[in-house]
Amino acid sequence: MAELVACALHIPKLREAAGARGLAIVPVASAALADSGAQAAIIGLEGRDPAVCVARARAQGWRGALMLALTSDCDASIAGALDAGADDAVVLPVCAGEIAARLAARLRCHAPTVIVGGLQIDTVERRVERESRAITLLPREYALLLYLARSAGRCVGREELLAAVWGLSFDPGTNVVEVHVSRLRAKLDRGFAVPMLVTDKGRGYRLIDRADR
Repeated sequence: MAELVACALHIPKLREAAGARGLAIVPVASAALADSGAQAAIIGLEGRDPAVCVARARAQGWRGALMLALTSDCDASIAGALDAGADDAVVLPVCAGEIAARLAARLRCHAPTVIVGGLQIDTVERRVERESRAITLLPREYALLLYLARSAGRCVGREELLAAVWGLSFDPGTNVVEVHVSRLRAKLDRGFAVPMLVTDKGRGYRLIDRADR
């Protein structure tokens, strides 16, 4: 089932771009955001005070997972919208494909359960299961798996993992990534005929489902 996105302004080709990512655009007036039943909302600042626009949407009862603000103004409006409580903000003009990609990425991060094939990660309970089999992970192993799962199908390089999982902006010159990937793979793939965590030699690592092969 497609996730609903309430949109309070007209954006050419957004419906098609969003649909390709499993999102359904629902045109609504700003005052009707709370009644849309959507998981995400797109609001236009239209030169108005971003803090006022975002606060008004929240005051009208918007409680969805994500709010994306669009503005034609300067970077100050972007900062103002984010400071006021928007989850993301973009300066117009911007293509519909980028808006859809931003929405999809943000919604993945908000999802309480991340699913890749037979793998399920409950981000609230921090519980991991593969084909209903519980997998016990140490904190760093869990963080590594979650990042790879949210990037499922994409090759993630060593430097990106060091930054995202270890918070390092430099390569410490150790095999810390390789060691943790090896430990995670042993727990994740042991006892299963088809591995999910694969290595792209010289490039990085991917978490894949059968359909990705």
